[in-house]
Amino acid sequence: MKEVLDSRFLIEYFYSDKTETKQKTLRKLKELIQRKEGILPTIVICETTQIICQRVGKEEAEICYATLTKSGLHVQNLTAPIAKHAGLLRSKHRNVPMGDCIIAATAIANQARILSDDPHFDTIDETKRTWI
Repeated sequence: MKEVLDSRFLIEYFYSDKTETKQKTLRKLKELIQRKEGILPTIVICETTQIICQRVGKEEAEICYATLTKSGLHVQNLTAPIAKHAGLLRSKHRNVPMGDCIIAATAIANQARILSDDPHFDTIDETKRTWI
């Protein structure tokens, strides 16, 4: 089944200090790329770049960006229908950040699960969340 990556997964992938978590994220990412079932929303690229830049600097953020965009994941642009659906989700789920609503709308549009440990996604009935 297709899975939409959340920035929280990618931060664990790049920077987890737990060996087991690092191995699990690496295995999961390889599996998704091999099966061509990994979806990377542009909002996640934005969030991940920003987090990495703040934590370790622009150069590292550029390297991670290049790694992601050349990885074989399907980069999903924010289309007008996804943006509309995200806006509707945000108006219904006021405690869920807009970025998470965009990720959820992307998952719904692609009939995919969300790969995240973020409990915000559990409040959106139309989505299913999974973790490593």
